[in-house]
Amino acid sequence: MRTEPISPLKKGLFCQLIIAAFCCYSNTALAADKTYTLDADFALGLLDGVNYDAPNSDQLQLNAVGTTFPVAWIANAGEDTVSKFDTNLNKEVARYRTWFGPAGQAGFYNHLGNAYDGAAPSRTAVDINGNAYVLNRHFSQGVSSAGVVLKILAEGFIDRNGNGVMDTSQDSNDDGIIDSSEMLPLADSNGNGIIDDAEIQDERIAWVKRVPDGVAAPLRPTGVLGRAMCIGTDGNLWVGLFNDRTYYKISSADGATITGPVSTAPGAGQPNAGSWTPYGCLIDANGTLWSASLSGILGKITNTQSDTGPYTVASFSSGFNYGIGLGNGRVYLGSSNQQFDPATNTYSAITNMTVGSSGIVVDGSGNIIAGSATVRKVAPDGTLQWQAPLQAGGSSSVGIQVDANNDVLQIGFTSAGRIQKYRGTDGAPLGVFPVGNMPYTYSDATGLVARNVTNPTGTWTVVYDSGSSGTAWDNINWNDLTPPDTAVQVSYRTAETEAGLALASYQATAKGDTLTGSGRFIQVQSRLNGNEQGDTPVLFDLTISAVDAGCDVDGNGATDSADVSLVRAGIGQTPLPGDVRDQNGDGKITVNDTRLCALKCSLPRCAIAP
Repeated sequence: MRTEPISPLKKGLFCQLIIAAFCCYSNTALAADKTYTLDADFALGLLDGVNYDAPNSDQLQLNAVGTTFPVAWIANAGEDTVSKFDTNLNKEVARYRTWFGPAGQAGFYNHLGNAYDGAAPSRTAVDINGNAYVLNRHFSQGVSSAGVVLKILAEGFIDRNGNGVMDTSQDSNDDGIIDSSEMLPLADSNGNGIIDDAEIQDERIAWVKRVPDGVAAPLRPTGVLGRAMCIGTDGNLWVGLFNDRTYYKISSADGATITGPVSTAPGAGQPNAGSWTPYGCLIDANGTLWSASLSGILGKITNTQSDTGPYTVASFSSGFNYGIGLGNGRVYLGSSNQQFDPATNTYSAITNMTVGSSGIVVDGSGNIIAGSATVRKVAPDGTLQWQAPLQAGGSSSVGIQVDANNDVLQIGFTSAGRIQKYRGTDGAPLGVFPVGNMPYTYSDATGLVARNVTNPTGTWTVVYDSGSSGTAWDNINWNDLTPPDTAVQVSYRTAETEAGLALASYQATAKGDTLTGSGRFIQVQSRLNGNEQGDTPVLFDLTISAVDAGCDVDGNGATDSADVSLVRAGIGQTPLPGDVRDQNGDGKITVNDTRLCALKCSLPRCAIAP
């Protein structure tokens, strides 16, 4: 076979193609598939409540000891704000207004130092995605609703002013304390006594809704009081109105009322200690709502996962109760220091819990912590773990929380707002840290109950850099094991920059489904959901695939003999990640890549594209 010599002109053009292609590999190389399956692969992502620990290595499963987000949301009842407290840094990183303020803003009502006047937020709840919800009680002012709920986003923002920047509260001077200048104002600009969407300036606040919503002001007289809020198995909220003795179910997506009122009066044939005044609630994995009451009654509402019912309501006589906790298949009541067994509908004392308590909580290992002036921790069988007195500078509390490290937060009820922190293992004092005025939080302020009891869950989140702008992503595939009532859920988001990912919303995907996003970076979150029996799903591997871009090395929009020649010229080289010349993705350029490239030619006989 005779080979025609290459003319000097063609040879020069060919050399220029090679040089140009080599020069731009690091910037325009197209994405290859990426598979995560070994411990070293999973270590590239962020593990939150999941692990690849031996003996179950090279796979992901839920942690045996529950954890939660490294953030506590502390309602400041004396100033109508909520603090975002970083429990790893031990400092306040943001603060949000839950009512109009500061002084000088229309609708502002000054009750500084008084936790039982004005809007007076006190209940917070955190969902499995880290979003926070805050409930204002509303004692006075002639407000037009009995309770107002706000949703604060954990990620992303709503660009209400269209400036492309997230306008939100932050610790600008990094001193660990949020002052008034570091919060965005909130004004009742139209004088209707309601926080309207157009009045919200902090763009982390997703929505503000009255409970129930959709009724023109004035809705009802003051003094009805929103005094209970908890997250259900479907992610929606239940809000209890104290004087009305009712609950409402509201949407976590937009705050709209889904159903209600649901009376706390027990139904026929149900245990009946009388109707109760809601005073804090939690929901277990069966969808059963348990409610403290202040009236010596433990309340129960079943089937909360339904939007229409029927809801079975019951009540059980107890000692005076204030805080409420869930864990170990039990309901724990503060003040009376009792535990209730739903299997037998019977009470017993919490063994060795001998301190006065207002708040009570169960940590990730099932230990019970309670206290007010003194904090005490006991194991599920009653074995004393430790007892700790108030720290210097601290104050008696109306709330006990457990953070992501299973350390204990005691919420100090004082005008000089304080969080007292104790090491979870032995009660050693870890410091006293400032928040807002009259902090008052004994609900699920860190999301521990939502993540470990209501919806046992953990996540693995990874960012993959394709190395190429405008990468079209094809699909995500994975192999898993899901025992009954467990699941592995995968979602993704894309952006041209890694920083831009945080501004995008996650989209759910099923195995092998075509993805809609494009961009150099893709972030994938795998959520493992366990069941109430403690079974965990297993994620064995996960593969992210980009749309096959052929073998267009020179970037002219086609695969031809020039591209094949460029691959051949690179044989023996070690490519950068995402180098399109590495057709089989084995991390080196070989003759096999040349052959694979030739199979993808756009025109017959691999002709040069016009």
